[in-house]
Amino acid sequence: MSPASAFERAEAPNGRPVARVLLDSALPQLDHLFDYAVPDELAEVLRVGQRVRVPFRSKDRKNFGYIVEFAERSEFSGSLAPIADTVGTVPMLTPEIWRLARAVSDRAGGSAGDILRLAIPTRQVRVEKQHLAASAADAEAVRPAGAGPEGGGSAGEGSEGGGSAGEGSEGEGSAGDVSEGDATGLPGTGGLEAPAGTPEAAIAAELVTGARLAHLASHGPERLETGEWVGGWAAQLAKIALAVFELGRSAILVVPDYRDLDQLRDALAALGHEETIRVDSRQSNAERYAGFLRALDAEPRIILGNRSAVYAPAHRLGAIIVWDDGDPLLAEPLAPYVHARDAALVRASLRGEAPLVDEGDEGAPRPGLLFASHARSAEVQRLVEIGYVRSQLNPPRRTRVIHADSSMTPDAFAGRVPEYAARTIREGLRSGPVLVQVATPGYAPVAVCVECGDLARCAACAGPIGFRVVGRASCRWCGEYAADWRCPTCDGRRMEERGMGSARTVEQFERQFEGARVILSDGEHPRERIDARPALVVATRGAEPLAAGGYRAVVLLDAERLLGLESLRAGEDCLRWWENAAALAAPDGRCLMASGGGPVVQAFVLGQTEQWLRGELRDRQALRYPPAVRVASVSGGPAEVERALAQLDGLSGVDRLGPTPIPPGGPANTPRGLVRAIVRFDYARGDEVARRLRGALVADAAGSSARSRGRQPGRARPEALRLRFDDRGVFDG
Repeated sequence: MSPASAFERAEAPNGRPVARVLLDSALPQLDHLFDYAVPDELAEVLRVGQRVRVPFRSKDRKNFGYIVEFAERSEFSGSLAPIADTVGTVPMLTPEIWRLARAVSDRAGGSAGDILRLAIPTRQVRVEKQHLAASAADAEAVRPAGAGPEGGGSAGEGSEGGGSAGEGSEGEGSAGDVSEGDATGLPGTGGLEAPAGTPEAAIAAELVTGARLAHLASHGPERLETGEWVGGWAAQLAKIALAVFELGRSAILVVPDYRDLDQLRDALAALGHEETIRVDSRQSNAERYAGFLRALDAEPRIILGNRSAVYAPAHRLGAIIVWDDGDPLLAEPLAPYVHARDAALVRASLRGEAPLVDEGDEGAPRPGLLFASHARSAEVQRLVEIGYVRSQLNPPRRTRVIHADSSMTPDAFAGRVPEYAARTIREGLRSGPVLVQVATPGYAPVAVCVECGDLARCAACAGPIGFRVVGRASCRWCGEYAADWRCPTCDGRRMEERGMGSARTVEQFERQFEGARVILSDGEHPRERIDARPALVVATRGAEPLAAGGYRAVVLLDAERLLGLESLRAGEDCLRWWENAAALAAPDGRCLMASGGGPVVQAFVLGQTEQWLRGELRDRQALRYPPAVRVASVSGGPAEVERALAQLDGLSGVDRLGPTPIPPGGPANTPRGLVRAIVRFDYARGDEVARRLRGALVADAAGSSARSRGRQPGRARPEALRLRFDDRGVFDG
């Protein structure tokens, strides 16, 4: 018999007259459950998790929401308004995802509804009808001859927005320590299967029992049976996910961007798994919703996606695998700004017991958690240090790294690179492609005044001016062209280029390595893959294409510029950028650090990144910098910020920096008169700090109507209170 539908498995009212509903609203003061009466005409079709329309503030005004639970009685003393109607028959919100959204938002001082908009895509009526029809056909096909219809709720079509039968999206209110055991690493293997007894199968067996692991992936590419080349890490993670799937559990793989998605997709397809569910920002709404409906099925799945995939429903979830958690693309830019790593940690702490799982699964173990990367983030290193996450015992295979220091480069620079690096490039080009990583895109990253040498800044937003193309200066923040620029220091009117971006490097390489095929890959000219023919690839950090067979040489430039970034995380980011680039080299290739020096460069060259991270964590502990402590930024008007900070008075383990004025302008076009304070607190105080600051936010939002009189409707007050927990850039310059 086929698995029961999501409707049949979801909890029904069973005579309980009260439904508790979470409204789909961005207002923080509405982030709690509202009680509604279960009308007799809907009692047979209502289920926990269904999207419904309910009256709010007036009988004629309807809001969307989700049924979270049913109750025997309500604490509200008045008469309860009834639920108006349902929106489809599919219960979109599973109990597990509700608990996850509530726990994640509470930790971040945000609203559960904001998390659900990331977890649940916009409903597509036609896609839902097709899914229900296909499910019914599958159930009919497996039903024994002569058997009666399966029990359960109706699978009829639900109303859309109060009875609309239009095909499309909703429109209004749419939502978008385990034993030591076999602590092997993730070595590359030549085969494309993960049978019992392999390292991948051993890791999967640990994950489905709730293990929390951190692994450094081996360097080098791997060729699939299909002929495609992928990073060795992708082949390894695909085998682990498939081994979890073959144990009857679901696996979620979370990666930073589309190139990582494509490599994992190819690796899974080569292993014979074609039914991967993708959660991809490049998908259409219909594709995203179709995948979401399949994820709701009571069948194990492999779910692959970017940061929002961590919230995907998954039947009997066995493992959450996060690749390269240090990548800033995994930091959610929308409120409540929860990093995918933190959401994964929260989800892995929740047991999979819910009415939606099969009978016999009550008390199921928590899903396992695997952080994999070429270079660990400080956050994962901290988890390893405190014993919450277990590290591998055997080091992975790593590309040979050479440091071209001054003793190796006595000659003057012949161009963009030292002569020793130029020889390395020429040698590599004889047999295959060579990668050169540079710091910034464009032609010249910055411009300076010819007369005084001061950095040229934009008159509109005070951002740095640079040259994206030859002779055309523009702001790197707002894009404003600097046609009438004037130096505020010396009144000079002329600018000159400083530094070399990717485009200028290509220009020089075409002269320096005459006859070589030069390829540019950056944000404006992305390249995902290249062939094995000789080519000189110039790429910005993070935009390096995968080469068939790997690069003969990888040359890293601009180390001084990258290490000079005004960021608390400059060192760990550099290690991640360099390790990721070095991992693209062929097994017999090499990596050349062509500039720079100091502890970070030495740690990379010697393969001692973990030792460097340990020292970095000790320093941050002494200075109370994250991730040794948690932080929250509190911004808004001076009065609003002071009222919020007053809620933390007398709370031990908490200190604050500021408030200080926020400079107007900038990339976010910040208005004048706003201030920001940084609150630092111990992890043990996280729940209390989040609760108190959240209370201040709700109080500010609830009182905003009276303070907003005379303002344009629909526009937020500039001085309104804003919270952001665990912001990775809070201490950046």
